[in-house]
Amino acid sequence: MVGLGALLLSLQACGGQSKESEPQVAAIPGATTSASAGPAGSSSGADRQLPLGATRQEIDRVYDAYYACWVQHGVPSAPGENGGPLLSYKMDQAKYQPAVDACADKEPLGAPELDPQQNPNFADDLREQLRCVQSHGLSMEIRQAGTDNAGLWVAPETKANLEKANSAAGREIQRQCEISAFTQK
Repeated sequence: MVGLGALLLSLQACGGQSKESEPQVAAIPGATTSASAGPAGSSSGADRQLPLGATRQEIDRVYDAYYACWVQHGVPSAPGENGGPLLSYKMDQAKYQPAVDACADKEPLGAPELDPQQNPNFADDLREQLRCVQSHGLSMEIRQAGTDNAGLWVAPETKANLEKANSAAGREIQRQCEISAFTQK
């Protein structure tokens, strides 16, 4: 569940699409720095803002707190390896949307550099990131959904490349290339 949260956040940061071209869940709100989320409205942007090149631990921390808020507002954790409150929400969105809405001010925020609305160089930076990951042996491409830069992201060229890209080494290459490409020069 935490891995799915990390994936969603990284996807949000890279244009809202997963590396397998699945659409991002649009109505998922945020997190605080502690697992015991306070009342709605108590979260500042700083405790849910992820830095450029966020580590898995940073992403997990923010999403754990975010989903803890969901649970405090009545979303149960679905059983199983890929369970948790996100799965419960997906199985009955209408029932749990009020809880998700109550935690909206805790929704994790991706790095501003990865937001095409905030970064006028987003498309160029994304191409630079692609060149970097390719130079490190990851077979990836830029994919696009829609007609604007918000629908751009770097993804493995084929499902066969997905395992290498999702390995610890592959994720670290992508993280370092993201930092290098999107850091303002």
